Amino acid sequence: MNIAWWLERAADEYPDHVALVDGRSGSSWTYAELRDNADRVGTVLRDRFGVRPGEVVATLLPDDLWHTAIFFGLLRIGAVFSGFNRTLGFDKFAADVTRLETETLVAGPDYLEVAHRLVAETGVGQVIDVGTGSATDLLDLVVTAPVGAPVIPRVGDDPAAVNFTGGTSGVSKGVVFTHGSLSLSAQGSLVLDRLRSSDVNLSCISLYHSGGIHDAVKWTMAGATNVLTGGWDADVAARLIEHHAPTWIYFWVPTMVRDLERHPRWGELPLAGVRTILCGEPVSAELQGRLIERGMVAQDSYGMSETMPVGILKPLVAHGERPPLGSCGRPVPELCETVLKDPETGARITEPGIVGEVCVRGGVVSPGYYNDPARTAEAFDAEGFLHTRDVASFDADGWWFLGGRTDDIINSGGEKLSLVEVEAVLRSHPDVLDVACVSVAHERFGEVPAAVIVTGLDEAAAAQALDAHCLHHLERWKRPRLYAAVESVPRTMPKRTKDMRALRDLVADIVLSDADNVSHLSKITVRP
Repeated sequence: MNIAWWLERAADEYPDHVALVDGRSGSSWTYAELRDNADRVGTVLRDRFGVRPGEVVATLLPDDLWHTAIFFGLLRIGAVFSGFNRTLGFDKFAADVTRLETETLVAGPDYLEVAHRLVAETGVGQVIDVGTGSATDLLDLVVTAPVGAPVIPRVGDDPAAVNFTGGTSGVSKGVVFTHGSLSLSAQGSLVLDRLRSSDVNLSCISLYHSGGIHDAVKWTMAGATNVLTGGWDADVAARLIEHHAPTWIYFWVPTMVRDLERHPRWGELPLAGVRTILCGEPVSAELQGRLIERGMVAQDSYGMSETMPVGILKPLVAHGERPPLGSCGRPVPELCETVLKDPETGARITEPGIVGEVCVRGGVVSPGYYNDPARTAEAFDAEGFLHTRDVASFDADGWWFLGGRTDDIINSGGEKLSLVEVEAVLRSHPDVLDVACVSVAHERFGEVPAAVIVTGLDEAAAAQALDAHCLHHLERWKRPRLYAAVESVPRTMPKRTKDMRALRDLVADIVLSDADNVSHLSKITVRP
């Protein structure tokens, strides 16, 4: 088993079909061209640079055609791919290459300086540059390389990729994707979502993310066309939707949707019939409903990097039933076993309406974190279930509803409170462009919600208006007691989940009291 065999198959069955489109440059490759370029890349990496089977090779590259060819080229020769998040800083890169014990880093022109610094300060042995025109430019070497090298056999448990996650909220975790788990996950999407070679997908997720890796594999399995946005940008996305008329936007984060809804051409975009999987954060029924009103088939689904990142709660339906808006679906026993457990006792939850932690085990689940036995052991329980730290509940009909992270459940005055619920109410106010809630210390209640908002109002006016809004839509004790207006909400990846560490740092030295009532950051008294 080797994931690269799927590219061989696609090139044989659909040689002239467009495989990839670079949304920034407009260039494209057929499946025959992608296969041949991946073949040549693998040959050069093996013969010129000595990359061996099982070796982890890291990349610092833009999301373009060649990055995908390098991904498949590494798999062809039995090596392991690890795409680095380009938005992070040097210390994160240094920690990640140290964890990987990687000897080889492939870097584009914009990242060569940091790449050579990694050689000087860590164990990286060589940098392979891409697109620089130097004597060791991989692209120039590939031009004269032969094709026809065999794909190295792998077994299901062999690593195919290492994806670092959680890097901006602490020390990164290198999630291992095996050839078996990645293949099963992508095949699950192929079958459950009925992907076809005629499909065109707008890929909004980078190859340094599990969703980008999943896009590269499953659309190749389908023989379909994958249009690369090159990173999230609402202007670019609007242009590509108009030009390519995608049938899918497979991974779409609600923050991205809200960005595009504010775009001046939103109402003109050809979205009728486009299918999308909403992911990355809890999805409100209101947002899902707005997309359905535009004629889209908008599904909420659940997954994570550790499940590679197939929706382990797909909206499976039968006999004409429809999932309730806001539901992420039902578990998929064909791919994995998904249960709810009490986060304090570990007991399984079998009754509807009770909030618990999502726990999962099975073929699509990562075996653990690369070179990190302690955190691997911490993540799995004695039954072999991965504890996701995501909370959910299910109704009497078996439909599941996400409730955020275990970090999003706080105890305020002895009562459990969901920050996700508070965020949803705040987001419904017309003057709130983006929002994230975090707990802040309180002398009486222990902790209460604080709201970090992006708004056109000044901070004091926003606090007053939003407090009135929350009093109308929430129980009084659930409303935020502190508001902080910011230019952008800190997020762990571009336009993805909120960065809890940065949010906590924002309010770390603050202790509220009853005398403060509802306040805002610019006037609050900081107490020791």
